Amino acid sequence: MPPTPVVKAFLLADSVLQDRATGKWTVVGIFDRLLAAAFPCVHPSLAIYVKLADAQGRYRVRVEFRDSEDRLVTSLEGIELEIPDRLKTFDFGLPTSGLRLERPGRYQFQLCLNGEYAAAVSLDAPDGGDEDSPAV
Repeated sequence: MPPTPVVKAFLLADSVLQDRATGKWTVVGIFDRLLAAAFPCVHPSLAIYVKLADAQGRYRVRVEFRDSEDRLVTSLEGIELEIPDRLKTFDFGLPTSGLRLERPGRYQFQLCLNGEYAAAVSLDAPDGGDEDSPAV
């Protein structure tokens, strides 16, 4: 059984890009709030960036998107990682599209590795929004 990784970063952003030559990741437009003119709404694109430490072996990744009442809205599944070296950190990015928010509130992305909860990050969608949040 692979060791339980340490989640060093779990971020929401406009996009994540990996340089093919260097393997380095670029995370563009990190945010934790969305501004919506009305609900329900659909956020066109969102990316997730994850950095793991102390991981080695095969991991099945699932990211659940949950509403403020902990109901499952949607999930990203079918992602498998093979991490060769426990002494190095491991990064990955997941693009998404068409994220539907039914009502204002605090949503949460929950990261699960091999069926076990690993970390969470919140996404606030305030009623009426605020000017510091990306618009939907």
